[in-house]
Amino acid sequence: MTIRLKGKALADLNARIAERENNCCAICGAWVEEGVKAHHEPCGAGRKSDEYSKMILLCNKCHYARHNLPNCNEIKEKARIYLERYKGQT
Repeated sequence: MTIRLKGKALADLNARIAERENNCCAICGAWVEEGVKAHHEPCGAGRKSDEYSKMILLCNKCHYARHNLPNCNEIKEKARIYLERYKGQT
């Protein structure tokens, strides 16, 4: 089931994820500015779900690489492993 949040509920979820990551990229540890929307993992139409255990904070560099560079599968796997610890948490 895909969960789609809007407004305050989505803003609150993004704030919780940023707090969980200490406003740092979960992949490389770089600082991520406050207010950056968390990345859905797995990404893609029909798979995005606004859930704590399916969203991760990425810096611009890692976000770009996740979608556009040859190491995208490496970042995808790191994100999957990282999010395993939050599976089932809301």
